[in-house]
Formats: sequence, C-alpha cells, structure tokens
Amino acid sequence: MNALDAMHARRSIREFTDELVPADTIHQLVTAAGRAPSSKNTQPWRLYLVQGAALDALRSDYLAAFDAKTPAKPGYPYSPNPLPEAWAARAKDVGIGIFKHKGIGRDDLDKRHAHDRENFRFFGAHQMFFLGTQASAFAYGTFLDCGFVLDNLMLGLTALGYGSCPQFSVMIYPDLLRKHIPGTEDTLFISGLPFGRPKPGSLVNEFQPARLPLDAWFQTVD
Repeated sequence: MNALDAMHARRSIREFTDELVPADTIHQLVTAAGRAPSSKNTQPWRLYLVQGAALDALRSDYLAAFDAKTPAKPGYPYSPNPLPEAWAARAKDVGIGIFKHKGIGRDDLDKRHAHDRENFRFFGAHQMFFLGTQASAFAYGTFLDCGFVLDNLMLGLTALGYGSCPQFSVMIYPDLLRKHIPGTEDTLFISGLPFGRPKPGSLVNEFQPARLPLDAWFQTVD
C-alpha cells in the first residue's frame, strides 16, 4: 500500500481482533513515525506503549471513573466553545450518523451510554499508544509537531494492515495515566491511540462519515 492509498484507507477503528502487533513491527513503526518534522528539530513528542496487564489495569480504572461519573479534568481544551456553526453542524451529523449506523435510537439511553463507555474500554484494543509532550515547556506549536507523529503512526498502521482510533476522550483523566505510566509527572498527554487488527465483519468499523468536497476547503492561488 502506498502513501496515498493509506490516506484514503485510514478510518477510525472501534473493534479489534485479539491479535497483537509484533514487537519488531511496533519498533519499525515507531522508528518511522519519529522521522516526523519538528520546529528546529526539537522532537518534543513523548510516546508510551501500554499493553498486557498494564493496559488491563488502566482500562479497569478508566471504566470505574466513567461509571462513577468522575468529573473530567483534561490537560487542555480540545475545541472552542461554542463551536463555529459549520463545525457544530458536522459534529452533530457524525454523532447522529454513527448512532443510526449502529441502530441506536434517540431514546435508547442504555445503548447510548454503552456506546460512550466503549471509549473508556479503549474499544477493546490490546495495545495502545499514548502521545504527550513536556508539560512545563508546552506551546501551541508543540501540538503541530506532535500531530505529525500521530498521523505517521495512524497511516503506518493502516499501510501495515492494522487500524487505530485517535482519542481525546481518554485525556479527561490524565491523573490515571500518570498513575499507571511511570515517569510521566511532567507529561501533558495529548491523545490516546488504541490499535490492532480490525475485526472482520464489524458493523461499527464500516462507519465512515462524509468528507467535505475539495472546493469547500481547498483553494489554488496562481
């Protein structure tokens, strides 16, 4: 699969098989992702792989926090509040779209709750990356640099026949990440990335929201 094919094929995967991505494949993937550009070659990213018993323990704590309705304390705001009107319309469309795709009605509160809870179960993934940076040295441009690495990881996984789903949702409990990932006291966590082999025949994995036509966001200036 070439780079353009990977860009077209990438989608958010929310159901995985039990297959683990081999350690040598992960090493090759992370090495390649680290080739991402950064301002003045600062390479401000920090990447943590959590798997096995460590991921099981983290998942358990996340689900307990979600079930207890623990207040969210993200390290940074993800979106403006309120969203610009056009953005809010697209966000509403995708929310309605995935519920319809999964057959969840407006009044199916239990199913809606279960849908939200999947975020904190990390969609059942057996391996997960957490991307962060040095909190005490954070600036907005740092997110640009770290985003290059995140995109490399997602496209690399797609090209290798795996899948992933970038998550801000799990950033709402950064204290749990610091509890389970040693040496992260000064880490600003940016995103989670559950990954693995997409489950064949999965209904939720077939969901793909519509993309804007090029003339809505692309302009050529000659």
